[in-house]
Amino acid sequence: MLYNYFHVALRNLLKNRVHSVINVMGLALGMASVFLITLYTSHELSFDTFHHDADDLYRITWMDNNPQTRTPHPMAQALAADFPEVESAVSLTPLWGAGLTRETHSFHIPSSDKRYDEMNILAVDTTFFKVFDFPLIKGDPKTALKSINGLLISESMARKYFRDEDPMGKQVAVDSANYLVEVVGVFKDVPANSHFHFDFLISYLREKSFDPDDSYYGWTDFGHYNYVRLRPQTDAAALESKLMKWSQKYLDWSDQDYASLADRHYGFRLQPVKEIHLQSKLHWELEPNGTLEYMYILGAAALFTLLIACVNFMNLTTAKSAERAKEIGVRKTMGAFRYQLSAQFLTESICTALVAVGISILIIEISLPFFSYLTGNVMNIHYPSYLTAAVGAALVIGALSGIYPALYLSGVRPHVVLKGKLFQSPKGSRFRKGLIVLQFGISMVLISSTVIIFNQLSFLQHKDLGFGREEVIVIPVKKSEGMYHFDALRNELLRVDGVKAVSASSNIPGHQFNQHGIAMNKRPDDAINSSEAFVDYDFFTTMGIELKDGRTFLRENPSDNEVFVLNETAARQLDASKNVIGRELLWHNDEVIVRGTIVGIVKDFHFQSLHEPIRPLMFKLSRTAYSFIVIKVDINGFGNRIKDIERVYKQFETTFGFEFSFLEEQLNKQYQTERQTGAMLAIFSGLALLIASFGLFGMSMMLFYQKAKEVSIRKVLGATPSALLVLMLGDFTKLVLFAIAIGIPLSWLMMTEWLKNFSYRVGINPLIFLFSGLLLVVIAWVTLGYFTVKATQLNPAETLKND
Repeated sequence: MLYNYFHVALRNLLKNRVHSVINVMGLALGMASVFLITLYTSHELSFDTFHHDADDLYRITWMDNNPQTRTPHPMAQALAADFPEVESAVSLTPLWGAGLTRETHSFHIPSSDKRYDEMNILAVDTTFFKVFDFPLIKGDPKTALKSINGLLISESMARKYFRDEDPMGKQVAVDSANYLVEVVGVFKDVPANSHFHFDFLISYLREKSFDPDDSYYGWTDFGHYNYVRLRPQTDAAALESKLMKWSQKYLDWSDQDYASLADRHYGFRLQPVKEIHLQSKLHWELEPNGTLEYMYILGAAALFTLLIACVNFMNLTTAKSAERAKEIGVRKTMGAFRYQLSAQFLTESICTALVAVGISILIIEISLPFFSYLTGNVMNIHYPSYLTAAVGAALVIGALSGIYPALYLSGVRPHVVLKGKLFQSPKGSRFRKGLIVLQFGISMVLISSTVIIFNQLSFLQHKDLGFGREEVIVIPVKKSEGMYHFDALRNELLRVDGVKAVSASSNIPGHQFNQHGIAMNKRPDDAINSSEAFVDYDFFTTMGIELKDGRTFLRENPSDNEVFVLNETAARQLDASKNVIGRELLWHNDEVIVRGTIVGIVKDFHFQSLHEPIRPLMFKLSRTAYSFIVIKVDINGFGNRIKDIERVYKQFETTFGFEFSFLEEQLNKQYQTERQTGAMLAIFSGLALLIASFGLFGMSMMLFYQKAKEVSIRKVLGATPSALLVLMLGDFTKLVLFAIAIGIPLSWLMMTEWLKNFSYRVGINPLIFLFSGLLLVVIAWVTLGYFTVKATQLNPAETLKND
């Protein structure tokens, strides 16, 4: 009996090839879409879950009007000492250069002249391996970080520097041949789903030896990343509530300061490490994070795509099954039981869904390399899990799709069927029309949302940022000491043909900026947080930043080393009622208060992502504290020009290699997540629309065969081709228009919420919905076009000759 069910199912699949292809391909595309998106979202949701008892792992953050990830270095160990709830704790930080940008070091093996520029280095406490699960392949995790001149390297770095040799005990020269460190451990490469990555670890014991007064490692400097591992069953919220009162014995703040912080709900917080990648948007993240809202958008797109495919499958299966009413009547007359007919229909639906599973695997295999490139992650398929889920989904979808023919058609009376009196009920027709509305309503939401996302991305890319970003290249300064001869380097670079201007800065737009408090001398208590940049004399002209009031730094003024330039926002927040030019400013540079005169105000420009509003920014003149050389250059003939720039650079920098990037590329990296999300949403919107079109094509094909006689009779009675077109297209067009009307408010609500992620954003243009709606109508007409035209060309004599 079971064999017979499968045999009949296969025969019907082959007999109705067009119907079968539409069903199978639609469902296969839907399954593949859901799997690919699930693969991506599961990767994003898995960040930091590889640590044992990851739910007990927290990062200490500081929350105020500009919340940040960095807190004082001693805090981690003080928490472990004072609270029994804290099982272990660690402090860590990258090695910072000027402006708190990552410092680059030149590594090489003493026996080789080949150098490598490395910047993925972390300084950590000796308790690092008690908190995090980064397994050591070689070395002892209990002692490796207690060596002042010890270096721990990743597997990849071990192969890079030592090939197949055992790296343990080998020496590596850092920056110069005179400074040697010893490899004391090798750890597994950091997993991709970690919120921070590193290739080298060094101990704080080494770093503290370079800072004898401990100013950087004291309680006053909020410059480190602190993590704690709590004991199982610890109430993190209860511990968090104790932090501010506890910190009073370490931080030299007055009771008034603490009261003010409490009133504004500022203070230290415990942030679950598992939530950092998708839910943290704090200042000074170790690496760019993802966005949870985008996971919801992509997850919804994938589910919508599968839903459209399932609707297609159910719609076409139920509509097609009515054509087999006479078969059912004959079978029942021959003695078939109802449960046997039900089993037959269910088997056919499930077989179709299982074939779709096989096709979906082929689609995934073909598209996976492109999808990995699009997401920036190497995606690997665990086929046992996928096959289990896919087969389970196929059984459910197949069973749901076969319920209608199994329960309804198998229950009709044979004499009614065989007399040809069976017809589809109005209720069933309304149900299928409702499914078509659902499909195209979802398509409307996806298409219009995709257009709005790309409009916002275009806005981000082309918005005037308040400075010149075109034809600007950026050369990273690997070591600030190399900038002692920057004036000579600049003069040589200016001699290169096509170089228009040269400058240097500790920070550039698109990167993070260090922050300190600034206040007017006569109002020292009204301090504001301000980002800061150390620049040379020509920075503003090179970057095209406009001066609003006063002046910028002048070479002929030796005292300009002690003056400040502010942006408009800083000047306004310091004193909106008065002109601040010529007034004295207090700059809280860690524990030192620096006084100087404000000599200029530049117009506001976007030095951070357009997700953020423009914040206060202060400029200070420097001759060496640079992390970037900025060059305005003529792009024509750039290939030869960059070679000349490299030649000049290498005359002054012999230790490190030459690198450069375009400033515009650096700025665009800020919106990489948005571009990836937009591209994926566009692809899956297109797939959803294609699947919906498949279904509409199948429904129009069946409608054509059902209405062939009606159309022929109308032609005999004198109906014109245009009237027949209206007849064939009218009902479907009404359904599509109704779907558009439903999709517009849903898309508007979704995208309004999404755009709130940006401080600067586009409005939602009603023409977007008009364009999307027209596109859906045109696609529906094109899909219906073949059978519509064919219906108007029917020969009534051929159609009606047997009646």
